Amino acid sequence: MFEKILLPLDGSAMAERSIPHAIEFARIFNSKILVLHVLESGISAEQIMHTEPLNWQLHKAKAELYLHKIANQMRLSLDLPELDNETDCNGRVTVTVLEGKVAEDIVDFAHREDIDLLVISSHGSSGLSRWNLNSVTTKVVNLIYKPVLIIRGFAVEGEVSMLPRYERIMMPIDCSRRSECSINAGFAIAKNYQSHVILTSVIKPPEISAIDPFNQELEMLNDQYMDLSRKTVQRYMDELSQRLGVENEIRIVEDHSIVKAIMNLANDENVDLIILCAHGYTGELSWPFGTVARSFIEYSTKPILVIQDLTYLDVQPTDASQATESTRSPE
Repeated sequence: MFEKILLPLDGSAMAERSIPHAIEFARIFNSKILVLHVLESGISAEQIMHTEPLNWQLHKAKAELYLHKIANQMRLSLDLPELDNETDCNGRVTVTVLEGKVAEDIVDFAHREDIDLLVISSHGSSGLSRWNLNSVTTKVVNLIYKPVLIIRGFAVEGEVSMLPRYERIMMPIDCSRRSECSINAGFAIAKNYQSHVILTSVIKPPEISAIDPFNQELEMLNDQYMDLSRKTVQRYMDELSQRLGVENEIRIVEDHSIVKAIMNLANDENVDLIILCAHGYTGELSWPFGTVARSFIEYSTKPILVIQDLTYLDVQPTDASQATESTRSPE
């Protein structure tokens, strides 16, 4: 399922928090890991004039040495032989150093190598900020149109280990076939770890008109709608539970805020990983993520695996993207 895993690193401890998860996914799915580092080249012409080529080459060599050290540690974790600093293009763990714009080069590399999963930390060398995702991660996740596993680069309250734990997995499902795109990945991980899976669905009560909130007819229709929704959702989730093939339980919640309900449940249940599809039945397909997936990417403190159900070719390019392409000089 995930034959090629892309792991971007920038040399920081925060970015390195994604490494154990990349190793675990490679172990589960027998994947190849492509370790990537992009040296930022966005400097002014005046700076370029005063930058000695030798210093730049030393900077690049230092980055390559760092990546090869990380790669060999990963090979040992996967019970693979260590290699020297020569690039092994056919190995399970490979190293690439590029020069350019970080976010753009990560995305372009992912498409060029046709990777199946991006494993990335929420923060890197730029450090912590008031935002839950740094700018590079945000840009990459928005444009890559591949499954993404986002690991929080900062420690959260109660966290005692950086090692991956997938003992309790939550899978939000909105009862649409589209949202079931996360099932295969969830099954594979849960089977490997003998995880306990929490299948979650939220029933959102209808909004009663503010014009006459105490209208008895509206109240009656609301009760009928909720009763039918409970029966329909329960029936669907029971069928899905039987199909899943691993230990699981069903949790159906009623709340006006789908995102808040799932996040609260994930915290209460102390889940280790959240797996969901990029879009549900109401997802706007001209955007990379639906409202629920987008909210979890930006605000969840749990590791989150988002299975992208769209490809880059399925989406109309943005005006900014088209303008950028039109200004690029032909090679």
